[in-house]
Amino acid sequence: MASTAKTNVVFWENQGPDDIIYRSEHDDLRTITSVTVPEHAVALFIRDGKLEGVLEPGRHMITSANIPWLTKLYNLALGYKETPFKVWIVFVSLKIFNGKWGIRSMIKAAQEYQVPITLMANGDYQFRINDVAVFYTQVLGGMTQYTTGNVNSFMKSFIAEQIIQQLTSMYYMDIMSNLEKASTSTKILIEQYFTQRGIELLSLKINEVATTEEEKTKVFEYLQFSSANGEAFKKYEVMDRMADAIGDSQGGAAMGTGMLLFPQMYQQLQQQPVQGVQQGQAAAGQPQKVMCPKCGALNDYPYKFCNNCGQPSPMTQGQAPAQQPAPAPAAAPASVGAPKAFKVCPYCGEDLSGLPKVPKFCPYCSEKLN
Repeated sequence: MASTAKTNVVFWENQGPDDIIYRSEHDDLRTITSVTVPEHAVALFIRDGKLEGVLEPGRHMITSANIPWLTKLYNLALGYKETPFKVWIVFVSLKIFNGKWGIRSMIKAAQEYQVPITLMANGDYQFRINDVAVFYTQVLGGMTQYTTGNVNSFMKSFIAEQIIQQLTSMYYMDIMSNLEKASTSTKILIEQYFTQRGIELLSLKINEVATTEEEKTKVFEYLQFSSANGEAFKKYEVMDRMADAIGDSQGGAAMGTGMLLFPQMYQQLQQQPVQGVQQGQAAAGQPQKVMCPKCGALNDYPYKFCNNCGQPSPMTQGQAPAQQPAPAPAAAPASVGAPKAFKVCPYCGEDLSGLPKVPKFCPYCSEKLN
């Protein structure tokens, strides 16, 4: 009990460091002789849901003439003969309290890539009650019970609501790049709503911002292939799925074909114009290049043999070797010495004049040229 029958003193019993409010169990004003208010706290006198007055720290006698509103209540209590005069005394701590918050919502990834992703964030905050009259009207007045648990539930829900409203108006990458700036701006934007409820928001910190692993990968890939509205990234996803599908096919020929087509598909996707983004594009009429899976050299597409290592194209694996044409009678093998710029292959007779330089091996018959 918060009071005894002998002294009729009302006080905050067993006050803990994290206790925000406490309602005295003694509510009969006629039997109360004094109220002791602890340091860094106040006592609210509530009658019929109305705040009648506030007592500062110290011991207060109910009959004290220095508190007009308390004397009036006490004299009114003496006039009640049958019905007890009910006055609830609620102690409110004015100390600084620490709290934790956590949210889960949706947020746009970046200004150039406005695709909603999951937002998971958490952090700390500090607050104290600085206007008990407003705090009672706006917060305590709507509660069925005056307990610290109810106040903490209100604070947790209220601050999460305000933080979600502010963070979701930003971009995920902007918050990630500067948590301190996001924390400061969020506190400035939401502290007015706490002031309207008699609460001073002293600090707010965003400790961590994250998203799901799947969406984290997408955001990372977007940064690698960024463009207006993420168009290049979306095209890359299509290409990636196509390459995976080819690579999963059974047989070495299918695997080789996947390695062959992957650079070609990527080049074609990169050559497609993206509105609003400056991208390097291949010159008009330039032949497409594909990578040799054996040595990595580039060859004109399509090709039969790599012009660097002489290995056959993966597209020809599993097929019967084509019959090589007879050598042209007018051509002769190159003499020993400096390499010559052959116009035709001396072995198969194919035209080589369009090649930018003399290859080591003929891309048509795979015979060594120099």
